[in-house]
This record gives sequence, C-alpha cells and structure tokens, in this order.
Amino acid sequence: MDKGDLQISPTIQASQTLGRPHQFDGRLSRMPLVALACFLFALIAYNFVDIDLWHQLALIRESFRTGHFLRNDPFAYTPTLQPWIDHEWGAGAVAWFLTRWFGGYAIAVLKWLLAFGTGWLCLRSSKQLGVDVRLFAVCAPLAIFLAHLGFFSAVRAQAYTFLFTALLIFCWQLSRAGTRAWMLLWLFLFPLWVNLHGGFVVGIGLTAFYCAEEWLRGHDVRRWLAVLCVMFLETALTPYGLSYFSYLRRALLMARPYAPEWESIWHLGPLWMGCFFIAIGVALYAIVATGIRNASGLAPLAATAIEAALHRKLLPLFAITWVCYAPFYLQQTGVGAWLLGFMQRRRTFVFAAWAVLAFASAIAALRQNPWDLAVPQPLYPVGPVEYLGQQKFQGNVMVPFRLGAYVSWKLYPSVKVSLDSRYEEVYPNQVVRAVFDFYDARNDWRETLAAYPTDVVLVPVDSAISSKIAESGWHTVYRDRQFELYARPGVSLPPVDWSDRSFVGVLP
Repeated sequence: MDKGDLQISPTIQASQTLGRPHQFDGRLSRMPLVALACFLFALIAYNFVDIDLWHQLALIRESFRTGHFLRNDPFAYTPTLQPWIDHEWGAGAVAWFLTRWFGGYAIAVLKWLLAFGTGWLCLRSSKQLGVDVRLFAVCAPLAIFLAHLGFFSAVRAQAYTFLFTALLIFCWQLSRAGTRAWMLLWLFLFPLWVNLHGGFVVGIGLTAFYCAEEWLRGHDVRRWLAVLCVMFLETALTPYGLSYFSYLRRALLMARPYAPEWESIWHLGPLWMGCFFIAIGVALYAIVATGIRNASGLAPLAATAIEAALHRKLLPLFAITWVCYAPFYLQQTGVGAWLLGFMQRRRTFVFAAWAVLAFASAIAALRQNPWDLAVPQPLYPVGPVEYLGQQKFQGNVMVPFRLGAYVSWKLYPSVKVSLDSRYEEVYPNQVVRAVFDFYDARNDWRETLAAYPTDVVLVPVDSAISSKIAESGWHTVYRDRQFELYARPGVSLPPVDWSDRSFVGVLP
C-alpha cells in the first residue's frame, strides 16, 4: 500500500506539523536513540553461552574432522532419528569460524550486533512509514523489554530469525515506497536465513499474511506473491535438499511438553503479561481511533500477537512487528499528537529524562561485566566434565536435557550422551520422555537405567533422582555442590569430593 492511499486525518496532519525532527535540536533528537541503545545493552549485557551453541559447534568440528558434513548423529548412545537434520547448522558454522579466528568472546560481540541490528532495522521501518523518531522512542522501551530474552544468551540461533524478520518488514516498507530492487536483494538473502535457523518459516508465513492483507486492501500483490513462491522454493537450498521438508513437518507439528519456552506467555508472570497487554492495548486503541484502513501491517501484527500469546519463545517476533507498526498507528491519534506536542514544549525535561535513562542503563550494563563470557556452573557441569577428562574416561553418560551438548563438546568422542537439547532434530519422543522421567524419579526410572548401555549418570543434586539413585546399587564417584556422578557396578573410577571448589568453564 502506498502512503498516498492512507486516509490522513486532521490529527495526523497536526502531529506532523507539530515539532518535526528538523525543527528539533540535533542533540535532543539523538539522545532518545542513545538512551534506547543503552537500555537494550543493559538488558543483554551479561554474556553466558547458550546451551544450543555447544551442539552447533560440535557438528561443524566433527564434520571437519571426518571430512564430510554429518548427516547421522554420532554423539548419542540412545536411539536417534535418521537422518540428522540440523536447522541451525549455519549458525554453528558462523560460531565455529568466529571462535577459531577471534576467540570465544566474538560470540558476545555477535549477540550485540544481532540485537542492535534488529533494533536499527525496526527504526528504519518505522521512519519509512513517516513516524517521528521521538514517538518511536517512546514506544521502543516496551518493545525492547518484550524482545530482550531472545538476545539474552550468547548466542541463540533464533536471534538470526529476529534480525531477518525486521529486515523483511523493512523490505515491505521500501517496496511500498516503490523501491523494487529490495525484493531481489531479499531473495538473495533469504537462503542465508534458511540455513541459519529454522525460523525462516516465520518469514514465509508473515509474507503470506502481508500479501493477504494487501490484496484485501485492493492493492497489487503479484510481485510479492512471486517473491513468496521463490522463498518457498529456496527452502530446498540447504545441505539436506528435499529431505529438509520432512524435518519441517515433524518440527512444526510436534508437541513440546518438555520445553518451557514453548509454553504460553502466561507462564512468564504478571510483569511480562502486563507489558504484553499494554502493547496490545496501545495498538487496539490506535486502530479503533483511526480505523482499520490506516492500520497498515495489521495482519502480520495480529499473527505475531497470537503466536506470542501461545508460545513465549515467539514474543520477540511480536515485539519487533509491534515497534515497526504501533508508533505509526499511534502517531495518527490524538494521544500521539499530544505526546509530540509535549515533547516539543518540554524539550529540556525530555532531554534530561532520556539522559538519565541512558546513564542509569550504562551503569547497569557495566555492573554486569559485559567484557566477560561466562560458562558458569551450575548452568553447565564444568566440574564433572573436568573430572571425567582427567580420568580419561571412555563410555556412555546419562545426562539431563540441558547439559548433554556441553558434555559432547568437551568430551566427545570419548564420551557419548543419552540426550541433549537437539529435541526434535535427533531424539524420538520415547527417549526424551524416558530421560525426563528418569530425572524426575518416576516409577519406571530403574527401567530407564537398565534400558540403555549407560556407564555413568550425571545427577544434579537438586533433581528428584538424586535421593533415589543410590537404591539402584550404583556408586558415587564424584560430588560437588551442584552435581554428582554415579557409576554402574563394574566401572572403576576413583571417588572424589570437590564440594569445596568453584568452577568456571571456557569457550571454546
């Protein structure tokens, strides 16, 4: 939809006339952006390695070691799915080369680049719609808060999906303004998204919603429909070829009862729910006040809102879409005009407020030691892995879901694991359920212990199985404040108690 097709109300005209950015002192217009950058930085300044990064790195390392790209899982001793299709293999390749060339801290820098790049693209999309940067800045803190968990760890492959989603929305705006070359650039970049993270399906889905909305508004969507068809065909441009579609079918349709991040937003607590409903309320108010005809992008925004409500993992997608469009909606209302007028009349106060936010955020960020990259215990079993490495242990280790990839990265090929965070990629549902039930000490935990050729069990001391496993006849060979290792009868390992030690791991 062209900007000229929008119904411009007297309120919009007044808000555009009242205090345009070029009438505003340059320092005052830049300070909100500085404050927003500091605020985002404060929320994601602490750097700890994401649990999925270890298996992504391990795939690339072992592919180089074997001389071919791995299609079958070598890391688990439990039954696995064949072939192994890793929808994040490209993210692993990026991380592998960055850590080899620049060291582990490059991962933290990559995280910040993805976060700030996403924010910059959202700003560009909003400005392309004609939004005053000051009004964008008023809305942005809410979106930053709702999105920041997606960039918190270093670095989730999903962060690439957030960046590409923001880029896609920006391409929509450029196309609406008559810049068709961006369509070709998008089709060139989309295969990168396909290989970096399976969230590329979001791009296909949102583009379909965008085309449907534009068609209902009576606009020509033939070019974007052609783009959508090419995007679908480009899905096959991976090392897995057409077999990737069978993985997508399983991944998109399967239930994930053992992954809390796929639960609804209600499980995040009242603060997150309150912020989510405020964002919804702002959008609804503006849409009602100005009419649906002026609510460009409503279909993608509604789709991401529904998905965010159902799955909190997708909340950043809603935040990104919301901050691209909600300021545009709000600027067309009386509230938007009042906010712009207030910021024009009280420039000194507004500048001071943004400066205080920038200063407080910068201090908060520095207090989190952003120059460090943490591999902390108890998030990872640093001590037990160090012990097994010292003993030159070779065998199979039962591990919880979150810990397996770290063990594989550090100890493979000497050690194989029962499970790791590759959930839908590698493990049948019955294996996942059996391992989770084992650590929850369900009635059949002994059967799980006997069902697989396990040599050692890694036990978090706060797990239910910690108080039960001694009944099995397995003996303790290692103990610290967070973990224990139990060996089966016949496995000879020297017992140690490292409860007086603290552990910090390293990447790589």
